[in-house]
Amino acid sequence: MASQEKKTFLQQVEVEVLPECDVAVAGGGTAGVVAAIAAARQGARVVLIERYGYLGGMITAGNAGLTMYMKYSGNPEEHLRDERTLETDPAAVQIAGGLAREITERLLREKIGVGNADTFGSYVFTASEDFKRLLFRMMKESNVKLMLHSFLADVIREGNTIKGVVIESKSGRQFIPAKCFVDATGDGDLAAKAGVPFEVGVTPEDICAAHAGVGKMQPAGVMFKVGNCDLAKTMRWLTENPHRFQEHPFSRFSLETVRRNFEKGDNAIMLVRYDTDDPDDWVQVYNLPQPGVVTLGCPCVYDIDGCNVEDLTRAEMAMAETVHKEIERIRAEIPGFENICLLDCPQIGVRETRHIRGRYVLNLRDIYEQRDFPDSIGFGSHPVDTKPRPAWLDDPKKAYPARWYFKIPYRCLVAEKADNLLVAGRCVSATHEASGSVRPTVQCMITGEAAGTAAALSFREKTTPAELDVTLLRTTLKKAGVLL
Repeated sequence: MASQEKKTFLQQVEVEVLPECDVAVAGGGTAGVVAAIAAARQGARVVLIERYGYLGGMITAGNAGLTMYMKYSGNPEEHLRDERTLETDPAAVQIAGGLAREITERLLREKIGVGNADTFGSYVFTASEDFKRLLFRMMKESNVKLMLHSFLADVIREGNTIKGVVIESKSGRQFIPAKCFVDATGDGDLAAKAGVPFEVGVTPEDICAAHAGVGKMQPAGVMFKVGNCDLAKTMRWLTENPHRFQEHPFSRFSLETVRRNFEKGDNAIMLVRYDTDDPDDWVQVYNLPQPGVVTLGCPCVYDIDGCNVEDLTRAEMAMAETVHKEIERIRAEIPGFENICLLDCPQIGVRETRHIRGRYVLNLRDIYEQRDFPDSIGFGSHPVDTKPRPAWLDDPKKAYPARWYFKIPYRCLVAEKADNLLVAGRCVSATHEASGSVRPTVQCMITGEAAGTAAALSFREKTTPAELDVTLLRTTLKKAGVLL
């Protein structure tokens, strides 16, 4: 049977032209909010476009945690020493400053986030509704103009210059002209609509390309939130049944440390094993500021394209059933969770789609070997979490040196073939393997601050992001507290 030919039509519509701004940021997740604040603090008139009615992306809409703030040591003993160093000399192990630090310190100070030793280490989890409110407050403080409930519909460009973006909302179609743009949509929607080249999933430059196949993407998943959990009872049970406890691969907390952290009101993140012989049969557990409320995860849906509406629809339907079955199993098998109720199962969390092509493509060797980049705009420290991966990375306890971290070059944020466009967040220019280390939320904040600052400086200096003086950018970031 022949495939049905797609039909198209052409329509001309009138579009309201809004006042011009200096910097337009598309996407109000962790990268976008920080980009908008950073640009505004440099004196730019900023518009932030967000398709939902709130900000925060995967933190508020996906129940994800903020990670990673500190250098990584795969060996549990080394990592435990580094966690203790947070109490005495946090600067020795932390890799995040600037707005990432400012936002997180406000979360902890206002008691709407849980960290480690009254500061931040591997993870910080927050009360999502309070986080939304904090971000709204910071937008107002920075004089950022918000356009919520607004979907990016199109991009207007002349040659290699983007003139503005078209948004669709309850107010109809509107055109926002700007001098410089930041794509923080996660999927690189603005860049793709502007004709910037990109790769999807595994790239030809990836070491795993021969095994995984070019275009293969990471699975999508969800972190769901439950209430009425007696986590103290779970801790007592784990003490009596230590074989059911498994340390989290990125926090490296022992059971003793998890129990102590829980009693102090700090992060108590862990993996709780089901009673099977399968070494990978476990559930992730993350405590939150509210007593009795816990985030769990992360069931996955494989072989979906996060830029395909039919795939996303299929994933949502499958995940609803998966989470229901998971909760039933948790109630039956884990003491302390017998009476839990589902509070929130967010929309599917997409880990990977487009990698927008920038002036440099960050790769696995760059990050693992800690390559020095003169145009570095910040650090990352999240271990490579993509699979398959090279054999020399398979055992995190042995693969990484003590206090491992890597540098992120500015050129990864500068889009090709669009003179006034920067990208931030998980769509920055990186291979599939490298993106597994730069897509986490704290690294999104770091690239967001650099992109927003560079956009404002480019406008002020009357130049393009590609021609911007990197020394000026790095000096400006350093004054803002960014660690370089």
